[in-house]
Amino acid sequence: MKSLLVKVVLCVVATGALWAFVGVERIVGDHEVGVSWEPFIKHRMSLQVRFENPAQKGLELPPIDELSASERAAFIEFCELRFGDADATRCYARVADRRV
Repeated sequence: MKSLLVKVVLCVVATGALWAFVGVERIVGDHEVGVSWEPFIKHRMSLQVRFENPAQKGLELPPIDELSASERAAFIEFCELRFGDADATRCYARVADRRV
């Protein structure tokens, strides 16, 4: 019975660690590619697991200067968790380079 309890506790701890440190980003492609999910290791703990790039609107990635203050703040938060970078300009360049 003690062995079962230890296994259950280990499973709960492993699930919590995965939940806190692993996320998946929703990547929108064109009609041929569709939507894909890319797993990543978060740069800081968070309870959020599913992420979307708040700067991306459909298939378009508008210039960073055109984002509203709230969109820019959400984009910086996304960049801190996804890439570990709080500089919106560097992160925007990184996101734009990853696009096909």
